Amino acid sequence: MKKITVIGGGPGGLYFSILTKKAMPHCQIDVYERNKPDDSFGFGVVFSDETLSEFLMRDIQSYELIRSEFAYWDDIIIARDGQTVNISGNGFCAVRVKRY
Repeated sequence: MKKITVIGGGPGGLYFSILTKKAMPHCQIDVYERNKPDDSFGFGVVFSDETLSEFLMRDIQSYELIRSEFAYWDDIIIARDGQTVNISGNGFCAVRVKRY
């Protein structure tokens, strides 16, 4: 049996583990995280449309869960010196690190 050790239980480490387990079901994957279960750093997780399309191709179940649970927007507003510029066509979705 192949064994894989993943250091870090953040989004990258966890998603790597999910995809690897799907591709290699008989593989043992151990994920190690140094932080406590209730620790939180940063404001959340953000994925671009390009990343979402990769999820759709590789793991439709995760894609559908992300799209149903995350907030989605396709424009960015840049504000400077009292002026704003709205730039559309940039798809992103995000979720807070902690949900209450």
